[in-house]
Amino acid sequence: MQILSEILTLRQFQTVVWVMVPYLYLPYRFWQLYEAWKFLSFETDLAWVRNLLLLQIVLWIGNHVLNVTQLPRLLRWEVKEDSDMSI
Repeated sequence: MQILSEILTLRQFQTVVWVMVPYLYLPYRFWQLYEAWKFLSFETDLAWVRNLLLLQIVLWIGNHVLNVTQLPRLLRWEVKEDSDMSI
């Protein structure tokens, strides 16, 4: 679905707006990782898998936040500088 959405968005808008499509699918991916993390019990021999899933959740969310903060620059949104805010 994600790849199809990216292709259709690229064909429709013919700009870099298609790079925003994965942001719609990432919350679902976070949820999938979290559900897998909850599924494994603490007592199993797969504690390393639980730790790996937790690490992935933290890294993916951090990466997502970093990417979202870069969207205005990527899409060249104008930022108005207010002269009243200068000290």
